[in-house]
Amino acid sequence: METTNKTNDLSRYELPELKRKGLFGWQYTPTQSAVKKKEYYLTDDADVVESILEKHQFAELRSLHCKMLTPLELLVVGAKDGQFAAAQIRRYVPYEFKPESEIMVFKGADAEALLNNLKDVKPVDKGLWK
Repeated sequence: METTNKTNDLSRYELPELKRKGLFGWQYTPTQSAVKKKEYYLTDDADVVESILEKHQFAELRSLHCKMLTPLELLVVGAKDGQFAAAQIRRYVPYEFKPESEIMVFKGADAEALLNNLKDVKPVDKGLWK
């Protein structure tokens, strides 16, 4: 896992590995794989989530509690081929989510493990009308 030197904002795809493709798409440049972003709104403590990611204990992600209207967000950007993932913990500060942690970058088997374990965590949609 790598971290950035300063607290960039992952929601703006501020990583050198990511490149805009077309009007709305992004890609992971080493493999040319499309990138997808997911948001998980959590009731868990930020330190717990950060510890899980830092220790690569990705199976513990399945026990996280997702719920709408919580001030803690785990933002994850992952390549569809599973070779890249980036995660950042963000906190709601009126009137937007702001980065609370560095961007954590995972590649290869670590990225694949992170993304596979997050499949069991159901992100809550922002839309109230779904």
